[in-house]
Amino acid sequence: MIYAVIVNPNAGKKKGLQTAEILMAALKKRKLQYELFVSHRPGQTIDHAISLDTSRYEGILAIGGDGTLFEVINGLLRGNGELSLPIGLIPVGTGNSFIKDLNITTREEAFQAVFSGRTKSVDVGEFTYGENSWFFANLLGIGFVSNVAYRARKYKRLGAMSYIFGVLEEVAVLKASNIEMIIDGKKYKREAVFVEVCNSRYTGGNMKMAPDALIDDGLLDVVLMNKSSRLELIRLFPSIFKGRHINDEKLEVFRGREVSIRSNCPLPLTPDGETFGETPIDIRIHPGKLTMYC
Repeated sequence: MIYAVIVNPNAGKKKGLQTAEILMAALKKRKLQYELFVSHRPGQTIDHAISLDTSRYEGILAIGGDGTLFEVINGLLRGNGELSLPIGLIPVGTGNSFIKDLNITTREEAFQAVFSGRTKSVDVGEFTYGENSWFFANLLGIGFVSNVAYRARKYKRLGAMSYIFGVLEEVAVLKASNIEMIIDGKKYKREAVFVEVCNSRYTGGNMKMAPDALIDDGLLDVVLMNKSSRLELIRLFPSIFKGRHINDEKLEVFRGREVSIRSNCPLPLTPDGETFGETPIDIRIHPGKLTMYC
């Protein structure tokens, strides 16, 4: 049994390599073989994943956060098209949002999931902007939420708290945008503060953006906040940690398999916490496209 171990050494306040050493020791203890791939530059995680001969491995273990998983699945799906090999995410990132939907919250629980062999089929979203297509496991943010992620980058050393500081900064320049959404053929026009297209429940660590989302239902949950004042947004913000924000009259939740979003001006994107791309975009869900340890 050979596992491919892909590590982002800078994840989790540079705890990636330390966690890799602990994982490798645990693999050796169980007489399991592994090959280590370390990413030394931006984008190298994708390159490692693309180059893997997946027929050689029992599973692929990614050490990092949501961004690391994003790069791994994009590399694997580009390199292989379809993938039946299970992926294990060992959480050491800033937010570690997606893995909560696999009932994993700690490094030790992630190890146990791998060693027990428990797996789950997981849906994956795909978005296209311009001529480029990318996959995402967690969610795709547009508008305010995306701007928050851009701002949070400079506070990354603070972990999940970085998103809270990003929110506070972005509230000061709050604005809404005119957007048009088409969800499974039905058109909606809104003046929106943000749109989150969610495959899983959490964002920014513990923010329960889409409390009813399921990673295996073949649907995307689209959470939209209509035009609001700064005071309304600040008042609503604490409720997101319990998922109660969706009960507010300013929020709408839609579900569908295909989503297209256009805006009166280009809006930045945040797929799985990464910061690149802009509207207009087309999005669709791929049911059960990945297998993950859970």
